[in-house]
Amino acid sequence: MCFHEPVANSMKNVVFLCRLSHASTQQKHMISRHGLLCFEQHQAAPGKPSTAHNLPVLPLCTRLPLSSHRLCCGNSHLSHQHGFSTVRRKLLISATKSALAGKADAVQAEFAKAGISAEVTQKVLKQYKPYLDWDVETKLRPALQSWLQELGTEQLSQQLQKVRRLLVCKPEECSEVYSWLMSKGVNAARVQQKASVVLTREIRAVQSTFQALQQAAFSDAQMSALLYKHPLALAYGPKRVGGTLQAVSTMLNTPMACDNFRQVLLTAPDRLFSMSPDTLHERVAFFCQMYATGTHVVRTALTTGVFVTPEPVMQSRAAKLQEQLGWDNEQLKQKLSAEPRLLVLEPSTIARNVQGMQGAGFSQSQVWAMCSQNPAMLGLKLDSDTNVEKLQFLTVMLGLTLADIAARPSLLNYSVSSLLGPRAWFMYQTGAIEAPNTVMTSGLFSYIKQSQVRFSKRFSAPSAFPRMVFDAAFIHNWKRRWEFLRHRMNLSVETIAAHQDLLLTSLPDRLAPRWQLLSSIANEQAAFKAEDHLTALATLCDQDFADFITRYD
Repeated sequence: MCFHEPVANSMKNVVFLCRLSHASTQQKHMISRHGLLCFEQHQAAPGKPSTAHNLPVLPLCTRLPLSSHRLCCGNSHLSHQHGFSTVRRKLLISATKSALAGKADAVQAEFAKAGISAEVTQKVLKQYKPYLDWDVETKLRPALQSWLQELGTEQLSQQLQKVRRLLVCKPEECSEVYSWLMSKGVNAARVQQKASVVLTREIRAVQSTFQALQQAAFSDAQMSALLYKHPLALAYGPKRVGGTLQAVSTMLNTPMACDNFRQVLLTAPDRLFSMSPDTLHERVAFFCQMYATGTHVVRTALTTGVFVTPEPVMQSRAAKLQEQLGWDNEQLKQKLSAEPRLLVLEPSTIARNVQGMQGAGFSQSQVWAMCSQNPAMLGLKLDSDTNVEKLQFLTVMLGLTLADIAARPSLLNYSVSSLLGPRAWFMYQTGAIEAPNTVMTSGLFSYIKQSQVRFSKRFSAPSAFPRMVFDAAFIHNWKRRWEFLRHRMNLSVETIAAHQDLLLTSLPDRLAPRWQLLSSIANEQAAFKAEDHLTALATLCDQDFADFITRYD
């Protein structure tokens, strides 16, 4: 009812306007003064008074929902301020808006019946307006009901926020695409998580896009890896995908079947396929023309994603970097060729990161020296939990000063649990250094940053532990102990530094079971604190630790 009444009223208005446009001046006077119905009765029976009703007949125009009732003024003729065509246009616009508003209300009401909140409905309709044109009874309602049966209200609401056009396809069509992707060795669950829109496309479109990607002679395993990194590529169609592949091949001056070409695709950011091939080519070409020191920079520009930044923004950010760091044009080219990602970062992000480095204790001169030596530092958020832990490990555990770190800023790019910690402790356990905090003064610090092969050759197992090998297992075990101490036992880096034997203690045999016993005692006795007995946990033999526990039972 709310839809048909506005339409009917709007039709009456249009009829009135049409009759008014063909009436004589005297007839217009009568219509505007007494209304259309009265005029029709006068035409049918001239000279007889109107008997439409007993009340005075109001002109139809005075009852229209206009912002200003100037069509018929008190002096019974059309206003000179508004021409008839203007009024007619306003009436038609008003009627259209009224009809659309009624349709929108009906659509929103149908989403509400399906249990979708008004907030989610507004977001969905704003992002995907075609739903407003759907017939409620024959199209929208059946689509909602089929998806409700498949997902339920809560999951349907979540999926609609991820994929606005979800209702365009049927659940069985999405399942067909999902199954086909799995048959090709693609991680369909990740596609569903990262690029749900792919599952709403016709299966033939997905298949043709998949075939276009195979132009690069990817093996099945490589295709799986490619779509793990770029699942959204399947949503853009074969023409876009083929154009992107050709653009990358042209820029690299490398055939698609080359390993170098495939490696660039696997390394590039996930927005590689999201822009047109022409835009991709233009932005990379602009960057290389303005800031590259050689053709090799094309690869770096693609893998670091500088193409997401429009050309004018690149220029403004480059100028800001020169202003902040005092680089001349040649220095700017050298730094940006090594680290194109700097032009992807917002200037406010760089300013915040610089403040974070100063907040960590580095002087302004040290910060600028670090950033000039290693431009990637400008993208490092030093006040994040991970980097705060890294800085504490370098200073507290390894005994480095801030000046030592400022002279070697690349140290802040290394992982504590996967590189810095395992290597320092292996050197300590093999007797190469007296303690982890003497690594800087031992003359062996440079080996911390070298390749695993060279590190393993330099530091062999001691005679007392012939089976000790610096391999993936050693790194994994050290990492597990470190993460247990930091996240399960909630120990600070300073506390671990004071009890370094904890990092030499077996996790499954001692650390985990003994900490569980201490924690259970602490839960029963308020005065007992498990962290006060870390020495006993790490150093006592099994019998002595058992005797220690019995004293608190």
